[in-house]
Amino acid sequence: MIRPLTGLIMALLLAAPALAAPVKIVGTDLSIELPKEFVPMPRDVLQSKYSRGGPPPMQVFSTPGPSWDVNIAVALRDSALPKGDLNPSRLALEKSIQATPGFRWVKHGVEKVGGREWIVLQFWVDGLDTPIYNHLRVTRQGEKTLLVSANMTKAQYPKWAKALDTTMQSMK
Repeated sequence: MIRPLTGLIMALLLAAPALAAPVKIVGTDLSIELPKEFVPMPRDVLQSKYSRGGPPPMQVFSTPGPSWDVNIAVALRDSALPKGDLNPSRLALEKSIQATPGFRWVKHGVEKVGGREWIVLQFWVDGLDTPIYNHLRVTRQGEKTLLVSANMTKAQYPKWAKALDTTMQSMK
């Protein structure tokens, strides 16, 4: 009777994503546990990959190049979210992204993680040549807005989805 249970426990442990020690996000009080394989994206790659309008994220962690196709990006914006309920801001964000080509929801709402409320938006959009999965979380950081986004190509989704969702739940 004990052997099947031991086997199940071992299988669950082996299936769990391997996370590294928490990484402190510069300029915030946030820490996040990244998959062990992730590395900081070099500044030149970050500038090139995030060159489509607006300031690039302040930090990006990724699977190593050359493609850098599984990412966790962190941005801190100077505008503050309104005080109180995050749902009006969530609705505005939802409206702004729904017109994106190939858009389809996975999940959206507000949830508490690591002691703070986060706007949570999980969705697919059409990339240049493949669908892209996005997991965006938005919260207050003092008088600024903190955005943490994880994204990956459809080809990488089966391998990385669980690890990135675990990472997004690790934020403290």
